[in-house]
Order: sequence, then C-alpha cells, then structure tokens
Amino acid sequence: MTEIEVEGVGIMRQVNDWQMVRIKAISNRANQQMAFVAFGLGMTIRQFKGLLPEKQRAAWDAHNRLYSPMAFNPAEPPRPRPPRPYERVSADNMVEYGSKLLQVKQQLPHGHFRRWVEDKSGITYSQAQRFMNAAAAGTAE
Repeated sequence: MTEIEVEGVGIMRQVNDWQMVRIKAISNRANQQMAFVAFGLGMTIRQFKGLLPEKQRAAWDAHNRLYSPMAFNPAEPPRPRPPRPYERVSADNMVEYGSKLLQVKQQLPHGHFRRWVEDKSGITYSQAQRFMNAAAAGTAE
C-alpha cells in the first residue's frame, strides 16, 4: 500500500527524502509530528491546521494505516514449498502443482517455460511435465 485516499482532503502518500530532511529541521515537536501527515497530503503545516477537526482525524487515520507494520509486511499465508527433486509427492499435490505450472506456462511466451522451470521453480523439468500431465488428466500416476 503506497497511497490512501482521504475524502475531501487528498491522497496520503509516504514522505520522500526531501520532505524527511525538512521534517527533521522542524524544532517544534508537535509541528514535526504534524508535518508527516501534512507533507504526506502535499500540504503545509499551516494548511493542515486549517482543516476541520474531522478532516484532520481522517488524515491521521490514513497516516497510521499507511505507516502501520501491516502495510509493510502484509500477512500472507505461507506458500507450500515446491517439492525437491526425487521427492515423493501425493496425488493431490501433483494435480495442484501441475495446475499452477500450466497457468505459468500459459502466461510465458513460447519457448520460455523450460528455462523458467529450470531457473526459477526449484524443480526439474521432468517433474514439471509429470505434474502438468497429472493436472491435465485430473489424477496422478
């Protein structure tokens, strides 16, 4: 998440390096904290102070969401690791891996799939073929 729309105020973005230098130069601690929100909205501190209190609260809420730890590390479900070469794989997993490989194969240009499997997937090309055949057939060997 890199920006949040604040209704009636503008778009909240993360501050850039130049703005960060300006914020660090502000001696008043309260204005320094307010500058993060104001600069994120593309305003001056004076303009931000002129907003209605409910607009300021909405801007602060957007700032807190933008800089929350979840914004930087969204909780992703753990991805299953690909099987190692020569590892036994259950029939259900073969079909699942094969269907994902078929999706990737459709997205890549002609002739690039084998290279992608060998370089990026972590499995051998023969495993990939076996998994895709299992997915196409709907059952595993």
